[in-house]
Amino acid sequence: MILGIIQARMGSTRLPGKVLADIGGRPMLMHVVDRLQRATLVNKVMVATSQESGDDPLAALCIKQGIACYRGSETDVLDRFYKAARQYKARAVVRVTGDCPCLDPGVVDRVVEAFQKSGCDYAANILVYTYPDGLDVEVFSMQALETAWKMARLPADREHVTPYMRTSEAFSRVNVENEHKLPFKELRLTVDEPKDLEFVRELYVRLGDSGFGLAQVLDLLQKEPQLMDINAGNIRNEGFYKSLFKEDPMPGKKLVLEQSMAMLAKAEKLIPSASQTFSKCSTQFVRGAAPVFLQKGSGSHVWDVDGNEYIDFPMALGPVILGHNYPAVTQAAIDQARDGIVFSLPHPLEVEVAQLLVDIIPCAEMVRFGKNGSDVTSGAVRVARAYTKRDMIAFCGYHGWQDWYIGTTTRNRGVPEATAALTKGFTYNNLDSLKSLFEKYPGKIAAVIMEPVGLIPPIEDFLQGVKNLAHENGALLIFDEVITGFRLALGGAQEYFGVLPDLACVGKAMANGFPISAVVGRAPVMELFDEIFFSFTFGGETVSLAAAKATINELMDPKVYLHLWELGQILKDGVTVLANEFKLQDHIKCQGLDPRTLVSFTDKNGEESLVLKSLFQQECLKRGVLFSGGQNICYSHSYGDIEHTLRAYRAAMEILADAIIKDDVASRLEGKPVEAVFRKA
Repeated sequence: MILGIIQARMGSTRLPGKVLADIGGRPMLMHVVDRLQRATLVNKVMVATSQESGDDPLAALCIKQGIACYRGSETDVLDRFYKAARQYKARAVVRVTGDCPCLDPGVVDRVVEAFQKSGCDYAANILVYTYPDGLDVEVFSMQALETAWKMARLPADREHVTPYMRTSEAFSRVNVENEHKLPFKELRLTVDEPKDLEFVRELYVRLGDSGFGLAQVLDLLQKEPQLMDINAGNIRNEGFYKSLFKEDPMPGKKLVLEQSMAMLAKAEKLIPSASQTFSKCSTQFVRGAAPVFLQKGSGSHVWDVDGNEYIDFPMALGPVILGHNYPAVTQAAIDQARDGIVFSLPHPLEVEVAQLLVDIIPCAEMVRFGKNGSDVTSGAVRVARAYTKRDMIAFCGYHGWQDWYIGTTTRNRGVPEATAALTKGFTYNNLDSLKSLFEKYPGKIAAVIMEPVGLIPPIEDFLQGVKNLAHENGALLIFDEVITGFRLALGGAQEYFGVLPDLACVGKAMANGFPISAVVGRAPVMELFDEIFFSFTFGGETVSLAAAKATINELMDPKVYLHLWELGQILKDGVTVLANEFKLQDHIKCQGLDPRTLVSFTDKNGEESLVLKSLFQQECLKRGVLFSGGQNICYSHSYGDIEHTLRAYRAAMEILADAIIKDDVASRLEGKPVEAVFRKA
């Protein structure tokens, strides 16, 4: 017995009574019932609703139409499902919801088939979002349902039935992915808001109710894409995030940091700033309430020198893309270390990894290796100057610590003014600001170097417009993809946005934490590396090359990027919804493309607030989340990590909201607040 259970109720807060709303002359619920019944691998279909009087009309409709209906708890929906399934002696349960009137029977059968063939506890098409919202299907064994029913304790886990199955290590899981890339990533076929209902009604008017599926919907939207404007902008699974808001806050614990503080005192006598990296030093965390030294990492978790465990989101400022101590990468590095680390002549790995980069990075025809991002951005600038026989550089974004760039910032001590004067900034998404530089310095700009995307995505044709302007004025275009390379897509932002630069700089995630970077680009430009001086002892260091090769091979699995984007979206959406629920939307923003986002904090005047950030960070640390603002998703992050993090964020936001109301944010800090790396000029 494979039992299809449709979860339905009348009491939606955003659209009351929606499950009985008229679509094409019939209640929405009846469309869902019919579609689930068309799934050939589902033996019986029933509706599970609550015992509340408000759901009487729904139950009455089921009786009238001869549909099995079980009535149980309004809030403990997991209990409702378990008792309904037990009543019909189900071997497995197919869960869909009553607000999905475009449910595709073929998709249901695909998920059921995956469940049957794999022998897993739980199969779904929602662990990675490759189907539109509204085609969600979950299948789980009766044993898994019973285990969750016994073990799940948190209100959100019981209200939404399956979160415990999706996050607990007790269950084996399989995700079913759409074979074809969706042309409409934000397509919504569920009904949460009045505008969703309007959109679905338009689909039924045009397609009728003759069993249309996803393919027919996509064909229609190819012809009439403007229909998607009707319900654009909603957040997927918003109800789950709101249920986290309703939960009791996760308790925090006082951190024991004796070893960190003792080691900091010693480090301050030996190491300027007590750190090799400004963004990692103690000034970036609440002094006295945050760890200063991390001891080890495994997967998505790290441990400080006092033994406190945290879910890691800075991920070493971005390099760790697969996870700490990722087995395939660690083993490759160990194996190579046994054979040798640096040699007196080039090693074959230099050729092998160079070929990999040429194969996967769109603009790459030749490659030179460095050790960090500043190496390769400076190398790219030098070769651009040699190629164009010009001196000036136009830039947008952050490009490392070398004189040519850092002289333009407030950290410019020690940089000659003459050097800094050769580098001029322009504004992202503002072509006129770049155009004005070319007009002001005609024939002098060698290259435009920029991060192709930061927190704000490029407006339409901006990146192509930058390329056109550079080439029209005899300059090269350099994409600084030290951050975006290997993170947004295997070929980086240039693959994702479809704009190819003359040169690109990659690093960070290239070797999952091992120190390596590269300049890649068009052969006529790259050949000038024969002439300029870009040469150092460890450029061909083999352990990092072996790690890079292993990392790239892992990243070739499409599941990695689906995972990064999916978990990143859940985290980003969760922050947005929780901030709105706590009335913090004017103070907390989560921005960026899903695999790498940043949570920023502003005061009542819209200015950056490090005090607000500090209190939020302090409370996250107490709940086992290493938070410094950036959220870099790695392949080892789990759904459980994300849900734990959102619960920690929820608790921190409640404290922050109360502190803002009472105007005592600073007094709640247990140490010195976070300081800015780049101070105001």
